[in-house]
Amino acid sequence: MSDISVESSAGVWERRKREAMSRIQRVALDLFEEHGYRAVTIERIAHEAGVSASSVYRYFGVKEMLVLYDEHDLRILEAVRDAGGGEPMRPGDLIAAARMLAPILIDAMLTPETELRMRRRMRYVTTIPEIADAQNRQMRELESQFVSLFAERTGGIPNDLRLRVAAATAVWGATAALDHWATADFVRPLRAVYTEAVDAIVSAIERILH
Repeated sequence: MSDISVESSAGVWERRKREAMSRIQRVALDLFEEHGYRAVTIERIAHEAGVSASSVYRYFGVKEMLVLYDEHDLRILEAVRDAGGGEPMRPGDLIAAARMLAPILIDAMLTPETELRMRRRMRYVTTIPEIADAQNRQMRELESQFVSLFAERTGGIPNDLRLRVAAATAVWGATAALDHWATADFVRPLRAVYTEAVDAIVSAIERILH
């Protein structure tokens, strides 16, 4: 009984943290659009969001992450970690689970509000060099997390070349799809872009790990 209550409390805390980070990010994007990214300080964002500056730093670390933070990154990692009950799986079975999970995750992630926020965020990624640099660092860290996760789920070792290539394909393939969507001369729904990209990514990983 005590274990259940602890897990429940942890879940509530995590949900409230994500809600707070989402709200702070919305405030930051509003201020960036009104005053310009470089003119807005962390202290100004904290004041407008009704939190302390230390809270903003604790949640986001650096100013660039106010643009780059995406709660869905963690949810994707959690979905892969929990697939099949979390037990070790053969690569083929893990890929099959990924194919099944992909449309569910896309539906859950892409609402009109999240797509609009993504469009707002990508304006800064494509125009502010320090944010683009921070995105590259963020993706390298996410790639490392995927390598460890693939090794954990398949019983492999983190430095296995095929696992590293598979993780890089997942992370940088999704990044390429997002960049394509943000910079295309024509408007295309992000859902359609991600659906096409994920199919290509999963197919490529299937060939890598076969």
